[in-house]
Amino acid sequence: MKDLLILSAAEFEVRPLLAMLGRRGIAANSLEVGIGALEAASRAPGIATAAKGKNVVFIGTAGTFGAFTKPSLCTAGRVVWMPACERLGLGYGIPRGTVHQVKFPEPARFARELPAMTVLCSPSISLDNRFDESIRAKLDPRDCVENLELYSCARAITATAASFEVVMGITNSVGPGAHEEWKAWHEEAAEMTAALIDGLV
Repeated sequence: MKDLLILSAAEFEVRPLLAMLGRRGIAANSLEVGIGALEAASRAPGIATAAKGKNVVFIGTAGTFGAFTKPSLCTAGRVVWMPACERLGLGYGIPRGTVHQVKFPEPARFARELPAMTVLCSPSISLDNRFDESIRAKLDPRDCVENLELYSCARAITATAASFEVVMGITNSVGPGAHEEWKAWHEEAAEMTAALIDGLV
């Protein structure tokens, strides 16, 4: 694919993909948005400049609010800023009741066969998967996953990129054991992502 730019929070998330493409003689450009919402926000203007006119694929991991047994892949239908305190009814967005979101176009190539989830982004990893009833009225937990970085850079990138799609590995359930599950499964999720994209380039 011409003018392909691969984004990830950290290099290890795309290492298998870059290796697969490299074995086929395909040199793909990749950039890190940084780990966490604040780091991704600080880098967003520079990333948006680099993404101008490019076909951008954001690769990452996410926790599911549903049942989890093993990794799977999904894409983003929309991304919503949703700190855990707001989701749990312990705080509210400004203006009150607003759902801050970025909607994604139909996937152009790599993610078109993947389930489109609502990606909830928070400044920190959530240890509680509950939804306040006021939030359930707007978001179905069964259709939601959590990621830290996507919201912080999505709006800037969609404004400049020729296309923008998301491939995420679901590596854990949201809850107290999230980090241990993520450690056990993130490498397999990266391999699954690499195989998907390598098979379509």
